[in-house]
Amino acid sequence: MMTILRNGLWVLLVGLLGSGCAGWHDFFQRDQPSQQTLAQALQQPVPTQTDVGIALGCPAQDDGTPSDCLRCRVRAAVQALRERRVQKVIFSGGAAHNRYVEGEVMAKLALQSGIPHDRILIEGESLTTWQNLRYAQRIMRRHGLVTALLISATNHLPRARRFAEYYRMPVALMSCEP
Repeated sequence: MMTILRNGLWVLLVGLLGSGCAGWHDFFQRDQPSQQTLAQALQQPVPTQTDVGIALGCPAQDDGTPSDCLRCRVRAAVQALRERRVQKVIFSGGAAHNRYVEGEVMAKLALQSGIPHDRILIEGESLTTWQNLRYAQRIMRRHGLVTALLISATNHLPRARRFAEYYRMPVALMSCEP
């Protein structure tokens, strides 16, 4: 019994360490929403121009329809595209909370809002914020995109910005509230 327990703890430790520092932080250190944290994140230097928006995922409804959270992020992404603040948008998020891939649900809503298919990129594997950014960065590299506009809820942006800094991704922030 002790051997099984030790092996299980060893596997857990290796898994957490293997996921990197950002993963460790995401797993154990959830931010507490505060105006000070947001103000500090907004005071950080930002790129003067951003190539791509990254709409960070949140759960769809259990029936696959967009939640208020997803609608909010898509509205902000559509606005950024129409204002030419970004060339494209990566809708990021896998099936983290139910069987619906968050990135696909957001992309479908953006298409229904009149955004052309060639301006939409989908990252549909991530299950956490740090994975959103890690996998979105891979897509950015494949498309020659360097700077990003992170789109999320106000209380989520400081943590997302820290992960972007970890991955050395120059970002600006765009907040939305459902």
